[in-house]
Amino acid sequence: MGSFGVVVMLSPILNIKNDAGEVVVSLGADDAGHGVVNTQSAKRKDLVTLTATADDTGGIVEVYNKTGEGIVQLRADEYGNGMVGAFNRKGEVRTLQPGP
Repeated sequence: MGSFGVVVMLSPILNIKNDAGEVVVSLGADDAGHGVVNTQSAKRKDLVTLTATADDTGGIVEVYNKTGEGIVQLRADEYGNGMVGAFNRKGEVRTLQPGP
């Protein structure tokens, strides 16, 4: 296992770099003050993001494909139920939600 560099930026964001110096993990906060974890490929493409939903209903995990398009979401709905969404490259969604 190689060494890795850690850089703390003023934003405040903690960036973790790979051996080649590319940022592959970022830890920080969004504009609303929620914690954010973002992982990226060595080519700076988003892979997975973990944060809170924009409407504060809970957490959200987003997974991206190799071209940076969001393809999967795991999140809480407004009632506290879990939701799973799978998207094609055109952004069309198929969502699994709890029934009544």
